[in-house]
Amino acid sequence: MNQRIILSPATLEDVDFLVDIKTSISLWPYEDLLSIDKDAVRKNVVDRINSDWYKQYIVKLDTPERTPIGELHIHWYVEERRSWEMGYCIFPEYRGQGYGVEAAREVLKYAFDEWNAHKVVAMCNAHNTASYKLLEKLGLVREGVFREELLWDGRWVNQLFYCILDSEYRSMNSEEK
Repeated sequence: MNQRIILSPATLEDVDFLVDIKTSISLWPYEDLLSIDKDAVRKNVVDRINSDWYKQYIVKLDTPERTPIGELHIHWYVEERRSWEMGYCIFPEYRGQGYGVEAAREVLKYAFDEWNAHKVVAMCNAHNTASYKLLEKLGLVREGVFREELLWDGRWVNQLFYCILDSEYRSMNSEEK
């Protein structure tokens, strides 16, 4: 399959763009704790861009315009266990077209082939069907349900926990070749 997107590593020039994404309530309808304090988020984004434990990417269309269509991040979950946690946001007008799968597939490749990850995890609100379907399409396995973990939309809802191990990733990718 031809790659339709590019993962562009975030730089300090991308801080305002990322702050706008991370504080936009409309982009994160399933999140329970979303800060709209732009100054606090800006400090957090800068700290993460300057860190070695957090990888932040701008998802862009692979066209001459390089149109940004979202963001994807991956960071240490438990460093001693070589596990990483992944998260993402594709802009609404680009959702449902496979761009999120392509971006996440690329970052899984980095995690397992370049960063020596043992596992990659992801979590989502149980009501976020699109997110958990994306994770399952990538081969992540639902390992658990954190019951009533998130206070969302005025009620307690479940959070789903997904994981893919390096052995599963390698097996899945050797079958595709």
